[in-house]
Amino acid sequence: MINLTFTSKTYYLFTGIWAICILVATLTSSSTFEQFHLSGLFGFDKPIHFILFGIQAWLLVKSITINKPNNFMKLVFFSCLACAFYGAFTEILQGIFVWLGRGFDYDDIAADTLGSFTVFGWFWFKRKQFAQ
Repeated sequence: MINLTFTSKTYYLFTGIWAICILVATLTSSSTFEQFHLSGLFGFDKPIHFILFGIQAWLLVKSITINKPNNFMKLVFFSCLACAFYGAFTEILQGIFVWLGRGFDYDDIAADTLGSFTVFGWFWFKRKQFAQ
């Protein structure tokens, strides 16, 4: 079995790359999705938001808490909160750049927040394991 261990710098790199991928995906013109025959993905819009921002939150939590600090759960909470705000920020950008065929959607913000805070819930239930 392969055991991959990463440093906090590596997790920060992954977190940054993932954030850029989210930004590019959310600001990509809707016609691009049609051109690549990906417009069917819009039917799975909310689960995709949930997964994208859940992964973002998990990567950020891992990068910040890799050394198991004393204020572990506080850092997890604020990491997840930051990812939820990032989700809201991407929706605001979609509302500003309407010519891309995208738009602001409160339900997307809810899915982003739910994905981010599902990670918080997972770390909350596993907090004793991470405290060791």
